[in-house]
Amino acid sequence: MGLYEHGSEWRRWDLHVHTPDSVLETQFKGDWDGYITAIEQSDSGVAVIGITDYCSISGYEKVLDYRGLGRLKNIETVIPNIEFRITPTTGKYKGINIHLLINPEDPNHIDEIKIALSHLKIDYLGQPYACTEDQLRKYGRVLAPQTENCRKASLKEGINNFKPSYDIFKKWYNDEKWLRENSIIIAANGSNDGVSGIKDGGFTGVKNDIYQFINMVFSATPSDINYFTGQGSKSREDIVSELGRLVPCVHGSDAHAIDKLFEPDQKRYCWIKADPTFNGLKQVVFEPDRAFIGELSPETKAEYQTIKRVRYIDNSGSNRFSKKWIPFNKDLNTIIGGKSSGKSMLLYHIAKTINPNEVSSRVELSKSSTYSDIPYLDFEVEWSNNEVSKLSDAGDEAKAITYIPQLYINQLADKDGRDDLNELVSKTLLQDEKYKHAVNALESRIRTVNSTINEKIDTRFLLISEYQKIFNDLNEIGNDKSVKNEIAALETRAKDIRNRSQWTEEQEKYYAYLVRRRQCVIRAKDRITYIQSGLRKFKESIDNRQKKWIDTIQDQLQQDSGLIAQSTVLKGLLDSMQDELVAGFNATKNKANQKLQSIPGRLAALNDKLDGIERELNPLEEGVKDKAALEQLNKQLKVEREKLARINVKQKELEAITRKGEECIKELNNQFISLINLYKSHCVIVRDHQMDDDINIEAKVVVDAGKFDSFVSCYHKSGAIGAVVSDVRDENGNYHFDIDTLAVFVSETANKIRGSQAPNLRKNKSLKDAYKFLYADYFGIDFIVTYKNDSIEHMSPGKRGLVLLSLMLELSNSTHPILIDQPEDNLDNRTIYSELKDFVRKCKSKRQIIMVTHNANLVVAADAECIVVADQRGQSEIAGKHQFEYLGGSLEHSLKSDNSYDYQSLDELGIRQHVCHILEGGINAFKEREQKYNLL
Repeated sequence: MGLYEHGSEWRRWDLHVHTPDSVLETQFKGDWDGYITAIEQSDSGVAVIGITDYCSISGYEKVLDYRGLGRLKNIETVIPNIEFRITPTTGKYKGINIHLLINPEDPNHIDEIKIALSHLKIDYLGQPYACTEDQLRKYGRVLAPQTENCRKASLKEGINNFKPSYDIFKKWYNDEKWLRENSIIIAANGSNDGVSGIKDGGFTGVKNDIYQFINMVFSATPSDINYFTGQGSKSREDIVSELGRLVPCVHGSDAHAIDKLFEPDQKRYCWIKADPTFNGLKQVVFEPDRAFIGELSPETKAEYQTIKRVRYIDNSGSNRFSKKWIPFNKDLNTIIGGKSSGKSMLLYHIAKTINPNEVSSRVELSKSSTYSDIPYLDFEVEWSNNEVSKLSDAGDEAKAITYIPQLYINQLADKDGRDDLNELVSKTLLQDEKYKHAVNALESRIRTVNSTINEKIDTRFLLISEYQKIFNDLNEIGNDKSVKNEIAALETRAKDIRNRSQWTEEQEKYYAYLVRRRQCVIRAKDRITYIQSGLRKFKESIDNRQKKWIDTIQDQLQQDSGLIAQSTVLKGLLDSMQDELVAGFNATKNKANQKLQSIPGRLAALNDKLDGIERELNPLEEGVKDKAALEQLNKQLKVEREKLARINVKQKELEAITRKGEECIKELNNQFISLINLYKSHCVIVRDHQMDDDINIEAKVVVDAGKFDSFVSCYHKSGAIGAVVSDVRDENGNYHFDIDTLAVFVSETANKIRGSQAPNLRKNKSLKDAYKFLYADYFGIDFIVTYKNDSIEHMSPGKRGLVLLSLMLELSNSTHPILIDQPEDNLDNRTIYSELKDFVRKCKSKRQIIMVTHNANLVVAADAECIVVADQRGQSEIAGKHQFEYLGGSLEHSLKSDNSYDYQSLDELGIRQHVCHILEGGINAFKEREQKYNLL
């Protein structure tokens, strides 16, 4: 049997093609040359054909004669297909069509077939007639004497009436040992001439027995396919219970004319994933999923995401590795071999060539072996789209893979692997678009809140700086109380002077009235002056911060949108927004300017009022006896009152800053609470999003102690900071956070570190630094994985590995290759057979798997499409031999049937024999699959 190095691949097969020798319903008109030429010129891509004749292989023998002459080179394999009609008949009085497809690889198969056919007989009027050409003609002549002189007519009459009963046919088949071991039985299922057409009345048992007797069904009807493979209204378990196993459906063109060759109705082509050999077809009996009916191949993996082949490039000159390519299949590839045969080394180099960062991080956690110390070695990976990745160029254009070295799974659930476990669960969850959308929106809000927190801290310390500046200015002006006392003293002295001048009661009242008016005007001036100062600072703030504000908004929008900075769409939107923002800022400054421009006039009017009041006061003071002393006092009063006016403005500014500071602290604490709540809402999203009935994923908010410790590190550890954080840190320096009370703790801590009893900061740290670290985003999400209510941390290593592999394989929507080294570690054979193999089978349909394994069930029961055998036989002196050898092929590839495994070269054994030789339980795995088919 030829070796197909890429293993089992999807190809078109047509297992039902008649020949010009088919005496029933033939339209070929005996044109054998035209028939052969039509097959050769076909662009159908059919690799295997079943040459079909009624009750004989005469047409198949002629096809072999043409192949012997070098014809039909476009066809990989020709399989003899003998079509019979048996009873009972269908409701339309047709015999049941039943086919024998026979192994053509036995060199004596033609003689064996003819011997077996000579033993199949039918009785007519007490005379037996065998299924041979001479006997069929004789039978035809007895039934229709008029055909006596026409060999073709008598043969047609004999074949048309050769319909043994099902019981006779079944007994004959079971008695023919060679035929039974070298054939596949396929029955039609149509209501016209198929098993489903048998009348139920009295024949239900026969119908059911036929279904259990045959290996396959000839049908392209979707309802049939769904039924026999357990994908319809009845489950796989139901079908297995009824029929003993799942039954694959195959199809052919049933061509009786040249224009029908390889063209079944409705383009229902038959695709089979196997070597184009009879042994490949036999795999479909054990693995019905290897057959598919449809116009297009079921292979849909992207070419850039599947590895086509790999090879070592050994520049040492020591004959360690061959430069021969090692091929892979697009589905499941298993690397097998003895101890130290180079299995893990091959997997490592494939992964390292594709994505060195992935390998480094996984190897570091798992502490598994590396092979980076092999000198003068390069490695190449060729993808299905013909791109090539090279180890010496690794990292330049790394591609996505999942690499799982030995022991990595076990480490994931340990403390050291917590981050990797979280990353794995997160990646798995994020493959659901609804969850991903919710988390992306949440993360955007978290970024916004973090930005707001930083802005609030910046604002808080800007206010502190501004407060100190105004406070210093106020101290330079004077003390409010002292100035007021001075004004009161001056006013008392002025009143004494006025009293000595013997003012009338009316003069004193009028003077007091004017003084009150003067105070009102002065207060009005103070208010307008305060507004004038605020408006100037308002404009100054816009001028100083306008660009920063716009840049911040643009950066946030670019980050949230995910568009690159060079995007013309983004640039157009941001430019438009910037123009509108600038216009808005300018409009606001213009309004502020308008208000500012009105203030000098309003101040001038108040000054005029003040001057008028002073003019009215002057005549009253003219009569004062000690006029000079009064004028001096008035000048002093004016100075002190102006001081008091400035003090009042500064005090109002301080009060406003204080209010802003209190609001800022309140908003800062509220934003921090919002930050925590956003992380908590992430946990709710996880709780509401479950992917599997048995595997449950929950989440909790955790605090990164290392990040929080950055706050503590702002202070001298031997100082008072220990008392400040005593609620969250024990005597050993370990942190214990309660996420529900953390916001209160942070708020209280913020008060403690700015009070008079605040701990001492380090020289290179500021209070602002401490605030930044205290209100930092040191939160994360820890995922809690449980399987059937059992937490992953408390599972046995084997069960833990199974659950984590389930996350990686079954629940993941990733489509890049996954490379796994011995996933069966710590798992018993029952678990591997009952669960792990199913995870692998489901996963390989959507992503390429390359797996090192010692377990036969992960090769046979998981139905590996390609098996790569690794071998290290030492430095061989035989020319062309290398220290490490690799050979790839399919499960169905077989060269020997004995148990002799003494070989000089890997290619001396078939892949099946290597599996049985290398893997413990390999022989039993094949036997169990072939005995039970694919029982669940």
